[in-house]
Amino acid sequence: MPTEADVVVIGAGSVGCSTAYHLAKLGGGKVILLEKSRITSGTTWHTAGILWSFRSTESETIMQLQTRELISKILPEETGEDAGWLSTGTLNTAKTKDQLKNFLKHASFASALGVDIFELMPNDISKLHPLLNTKDLYGAVYSPQCGTIDPATYCMSYVKAGAKYGLKTIENCSVNKINVESDYLGLKRVASVETDLGTIKTSNIVNCAGAWAPYIGKTINEYVPQLVFKHCYVVTEPIEGILGTPIIKDHGTIYMKPQGNAIQFGGYEFNPILEPNLPKDFAFGLYDMDWDLFSVHSESAVNRIPAVEKTGIHSTVNGPESFTADGHPNMGESPTTRGYFHGSAFNSGGIMGGGAGRQLAHWVIHGKPEINLANCDIRRYPTGLANPNKWLSEKSHEKFAKRYSLHYPHDHGLGGRNQRKGRLFQEHSDAGALFESKFGFERPAYFVKDENGQPQKNLKPNKNHSHSANITKPSQIGDECRTCRNSVAVFDSSYMGKLYISGKDADETVTKLLTRDITNTENQFVYSLMLNKDAGIECDVVATKMNGKSGGNAAAQHCRFHIQKLIQDHTLHSSVQDRTEETSILSVQGPKSFAYATLMLVWKITNVNWSNYCISSGHVLYALTKNKSVEALKLSFVGELGFEIHCSSDHVNKIYAAVMEVVNRHNGCMAGSRAMASLSTEAGFHHWPTSINSNDNPIEARLLKSCSPGTTYLGGEALEKLRSTPNQKLLACFTIDSKVPMTGSEIIWRNNKKVGFLCNADYSYSLETSIGYGYVKIPSVTDNTITSGDYEMERMGEKYPAKATIATPYLPQLTKMFA
Repeated sequence: MPTEADVVVIGAGSVGCSTAYHLAKLGGGKVILLEKSRITSGTTWHTAGILWSFRSTESETIMQLQTRELISKILPEETGEDAGWLSTGTLNTAKTKDQLKNFLKHASFASALGVDIFELMPNDISKLHPLLNTKDLYGAVYSPQCGTIDPATYCMSYVKAGAKYGLKTIENCSVNKINVESDYLGLKRVASVETDLGTIKTSNIVNCAGAWAPYIGKTINEYVPQLVFKHCYVVTEPIEGILGTPIIKDHGTIYMKPQGNAIQFGGYEFNPILEPNLPKDFAFGLYDMDWDLFSVHSESAVNRIPAVEKTGIHSTVNGPESFTADGHPNMGESPTTRGYFHGSAFNSGGIMGGGAGRQLAHWVIHGKPEINLANCDIRRYPTGLANPNKWLSEKSHEKFAKRYSLHYPHDHGLGGRNQRKGRLFQEHSDAGALFESKFGFERPAYFVKDENGQPQKNLKPNKNHSHSANITKPSQIGDECRTCRNSVAVFDSSYMGKLYISGKDADETVTKLLTRDITNTENQFVYSLMLNKDAGIECDVVATKMNGKSGGNAAAQHCRFHIQKLIQDHTLHSSVQDRTEETSILSVQGPKSFAYATLMLVWKITNVNWSNYCISSGHVLYALTKNKSVEALKLSFVGELGFEIHCSSDHVNKIYAAVMEVVNRHNGCMAGSRAMASLSTEAGFHHWPTSINSNDNPIEARLLKSCSPGTTYLGGEALEKLRSTPNQKLLACFTIDSKVPMTGSEIIWRNNKKVGFLCNADYSYSLETSIGYGYVKIPSVTDNTITSGDYEMERMGEKYPAKATIATPYLPQLTKMFA
């Protein structure tokens, strides 16, 4: 048993084997792979073994494609043996027009990433799969690049290939405990791992234990936000004519995979069975089948392939699978323990372990993955929601049950609701708010009034006002946007993260952290970036120095970990605190936000004589009152004149009432997050991690004005080198004349060639058209390259003429902010 290692990977399933192989191959040092039983014995051995060629997100599609390349090409070349790959293709069948549109939306997006996809009409489907019943089908999408994997052969290929690079695999070795040490700040770091065969000293551990990952996390008192549900499928007796046919993904019901001359089929029940006490020693284990529960899948299978009705069942599989609250896996470094990485809960969505292991290896070795994995990053969860509570239980259950359901834009579901309520929840509810949920936090999406103009109090989702309905542009959102542009609107931004940096090295910390210096300009409000060492944008913040402290606003958990990591790496004496809950924000926006009555109100709240204070963009209107509980900052996220009131959450209700009394005099309104998103998009503001993320640098994102010259901050040296390097992509703004909505992921065509896709998009009520932002990816691309091309936007397989501009067509200079 080795006593030391650079990295220890726990769990020899598809993700663990791939991670260990890539770590060894990419220079991770001495790598050890531990398995409590035998390779694949957890959940990988009973996987359906399907590799879909595309998913609904860029990151997961890329990891699928990387997995395909590994199993079909790289591993056979490494080992000289077949790695268990069988190319079959997949027919994604749709029974309704909306289902087909949903497939076409994802298919269009995936094609921009290099996936071959074709739309088929019902009469074409039978040519590919003669046994299929097509009478109830509206159409289909065919992807020839899908296939199936033999899990045992696949995982052993990684082990064999990894051994060439020094990978040591140890089976029948249970992990008992991870030992951690505290540094000078009291923050935890991995020190070693105790097993029943001995202790291995290491500074890096990757938890790829799958359904058993929470047991590993508990040894360092860290919850792994996932739950285990029983998941089942059956394999039929032989069916004549099924050999060589493609996989079927029947929208809303089941999948059907040819397995030799038989069929394997299964799906996702609406009433899945939770397994709350998965035994630690459950290796190569299965549960008894619940045929009453499974019968819905049997009926769907008979409908799609009638020959199944007269065919017997050869074998059954009912095993444990891990699921998360949002349907995305848990990946990346722990926000509480340095050197402890997650790689679990892949939601039974098909084999993705090859690409996932590659990204995890890069994360360990280089501090970040190759691609933007914000949607899979373990830091996306607020710490309080990671434990097995009501929110996690309901959301995971809902994601399982709706796995094959139709998902509309802005669908927030009903599971896990009302877990985090702001102090103004009741005021919003009384005003007719239709709430949406952001990781448990209820925030108004928009406000609804009846035919008499009165708010619909305590509104519940229904067919007219529902996030599950195909409503992309409710009239209320337009009303709120126009009111903000013409008068004044109030947004409750209290859900936004509020971080405070303090300590004797606070100034040095923010100097190394932020791309703009705030240390010598107390009470100045600054938009800045935080970069990684390669100049990728980890987050964007607004920051100010106040009362001896420097503060920033951002996605709290991700941002806090980035700051904490920088503090540790530079041995600084400072700390970062999350004060999101205790501090509330009211954002007052619009041309009448600075009307005399409003300023007088803020004067009463803050005890400031406004007439003696020069108001200029980007500066604090005034610092603090005597009790240090309220501050007013000039700031706009919508491109209008506006300000924010930051106050103690204990005081926000009274302040809100006073603000709304004045706002109502100007015929203003309350507004929700949907209006904020529309207004900020048409104003050209960025949205992390969509239009900017860790794989985009400030030059590409047109944010150099937010980066001071020099190399004092993290990523500064890399950014200086990039200034003289030809750009491989540049952000551009796109509008279309057609009335079709753009919601993001639409393909950008330039001169009849695909050059990228939209990162985010919304409807602009000022321009009366959809507006979106995406990176034009062309070698040595320039502004002239962008503006000189002929553009089309592809949505659901259809192309629409589009116009590309360098900045938003809506007030490119944002002059209204400086009125």
